[in-house]
Amino acid sequence: MTTWKKVPADLAAAFDAALPSAVDVERRKMFGCPAAFVNGNLFAGLHEDRLMIRLPAEAAARPCVLLGRTMREYALFADAPEMAPRDMAGWIRRAYDFTRALPAKAAKPRAAAGAAAAAAAAAKASPEKAATKPATAKRPTANHPAAKATRPGKRTPTR
Repeated sequence: MTTWKKVPADLAAAFDAALPSAVDVERRKMFGCPAAFVNGNLFAGLHEDRLMIRLPAEAAARPCVLLGRTMREYALFADAPEMAPRDMAGWIRRAYDFTRALPAKAAKPRAAAGAAAAAAAAAKASPEKAATKPATAKRPTANHPAAKATRPGKRTPTR
């Protein structure tokens, strides 16, 4: 399994300061690293000590390859720790402007998944409660031999 280096605190602070102050910028973690989204689309983020931005025009010159896979439309800046704050803010702003023009992503429903996970965690936490739950037995269908023999008014054949 591949282990990643943590993002340096000073780089994370510089990234946060370089993000646009627009209302639609959403800060989240992605793979444990700071990331920024607009309309549900990732436009910038950090990975280890590198800056990743969504700019297809720049992606050819600086391809973003993570775990052997190239992320289309994303450019990776390996010189992020040495990058001037003004330069970082400029690249991030260009990525924000490009990504904001893309169609918004539909939000994934998390409520159902969260409820199912909570129920599974509760069952895992108290197995005695799960064990005391009565098992549901299947009723035999009308054509099943056991059902035919026990129907009221029917006699079992005797020899």
